Amino acid sequence: MLGPALSTARIVVKRLLKTALGLPGMFLPRREPCVRVLFYHRVNPYPVAKLGPVSREITVRPEEFAWQMAYLASHGFRVLSLSEFEALRADNRQPSRNSILISFDDGYEDNLLYAAPILKQHGFPAVVFVVAGFIGKESSDVLPYADERQYGRFLSYQQIEAMLAQGIEIGSHTISHPLLTSVDSPGLREEIKGSREKLEEMFGVKVTSFAYPGGDLDDRVEQSVAHAGYVTAFTTRTGAATVTDRMTALSRTEVSASDSRLVFRMKLRGSLDWLVVKDSAPIRRLLSLSNRLLMPLAKGAS
Repeated sequence: MLGPALSTARIVVKRLLKTALGLPGMFLPRREPCVRVLFYHRVNPYPVAKLGPVSREITVRPEEFAWQMAYLASHGFRVLSLSEFEALRADNRQPSRNSILISFDDGYEDNLLYAAPILKQHGFPAVVFVVAGFIGKESSDVLPYADERQYGRFLSYQQIEAMLAQGIEIGSHTISHPLLTSVDSPGLREEIKGSREKLEEMFGVKVTSFAYPGGDLDDRVEQSVAHAGYVTAFTTRTGAATVTDRMTALSRTEVSASDSRLVFRMKLRGSLDWLVVKDSAPIRRLLSLSNRLLMPLAKGAS
């Protein structure tokens, strides 16, 4: 059980660090106007040992997700749909105080099974960024350090249709989830423009938004997204989406397993936004190296 134990230890350490690092941010002035774009990956109650090392750290338990959504509802947050957010930006209108957009990356089945009912309970919209080539597959078919079968399923065609019928919107997250800065120009077009065209053809909806896998982008990638006709594109850069952000490089606030309820409240206030410093290229490379070294250990024997 080395793998799950190491993953649990990483989550505990991250939670402690976030709590400590969020305290200085409590004294920073709030940035207004802005929209806090929360981004999740997975919401499920699956046993830790059944999940891969990546999923363990990006999974939010349903009871915690329910608490988070109830907190938004009871504290005056206005949750926007993607369409409302894009209209707001297109018209250059300032958002109302405490505006939120809820997003999910990758398109896991548990977004529909566990997150969607909680969103529906509060009447909250959301957008799911779907990897077009992962539809109907298992994470073990397409990803390293994947989950045990049945615990890492991606949304099927029928499930995405059901989600759309509930009012949840979809965006593109490429065809195969590569690091886009390492993809050549023909491949880049297929991953970015081709994924939008495929989703629009499959589901008969207009796909206006894109999320960069791993937040990996440079000028060439961002220009390709703009040329593909997307209205908005989201990074993993820490912070809120302000009126001065480029429409194709919008910041988001990740919510994961290592976010306690206190940390979640800190993130809503912007107390951890100053950690945008970790998104610099040198620190991203250091974190990537650390993950490459630890993930084989975290996979472990379960």
